[in-house]
Amino acid sequence: MLYLLAVSLLWSFSFVIIKAGLEGLDANVVAAIRLLFSLLVFLPFLRLRGLNKKDVLQLLALGAVQFGAMYSLYIACFAYLPAHLIAMFTTTTPLLVVFFNMLLEGRNVRAFWLASILAVIGGLVLRFNHKYADINWYGVLLLQLSNAAFAIGQVWYKRFAAARKDWKDTQSFAIIYAGGAATCVLMAVATADWSDVTCISVRQWWLLAYLGIVASGLCFFMWNRGATRVNPGMLALMNNLKIPLGVLAPVLLLQESCNLPAMALSLLLFMIAILLCREKPRPV
Repeated sequence: MLYLLAVSLLWSFSFVIIKAGLEGLDANVVAAIRLLFSLLVFLPFLRLRGLNKKDVLQLLALGAVQFGAMYSLYIACFAYLPAHLIAMFTTTTPLLVVFFNMLLEGRNVRAFWLASILAVIGGLVLRFNHKYADINWYGVLLLQLSNAAFAIGQVWYKRFAAARKDWKDTQSFAIIYAGGAATCVLMAVATADWSDVTCISVRQWWLLAYLGIVASGLCFFMWNRGATRVNPGMLALMNNLKIPLGVLAPVLLLQESCNLPAMALSLLLFMIAILLCREKPRPV
């Protein structure tokens, strides 16, 4: 759980650090560059010893889904939805984590569903927006597919690691990033104008390096490692913990204001959800 909490904190502060820092850049190019940075971080640790061809292909596919498809679908939905609705509809990921875990493990645990519902409500308390007139349901579908890609990637990775007791994640995580980077590069080649790369400022390169090395590279690695050390219910709710932390970060760093009653309710719901998942799960 400490890995997941640390990543949630890093992501919440990242929102403040990169605020309005990459405007004007093509989003597919940004996704491709940050995953290429992530790949470079783990490339020196790559060891194929102990991995067969099936394992390598599975890790490439995992990266293509969890990071590549997730980023590409997420970026695509910006053409159909305003930012406030995207923020609101990303809160469904905990439910998808529990759903895919039930599907793959064949175990339906009521406490995990309840905890994930509380996590969704805890996120919506802070992100709910009454402006429904602009909803494009195709954009919502793309966003839910993005959420599903990230959710199934977490459950998939958790199962992959559990089946290989002597497997060293640091030695093969580059393969996962290679799958994700290849997917995003292909999307960027198909849709983006790469001449924009020459217009990237030095400051923006530093921000991209931070995103690729820290916010993506180290954080996604720590997140997936953390996923292997908690039960599926705890993993599900932690997907939304970055929401209240992301609201608190600018309050603490930039002295911005926030809705204190909503924040208190959100944190209370997350505390209840965490307590539910600390109990020994009972399949339904």
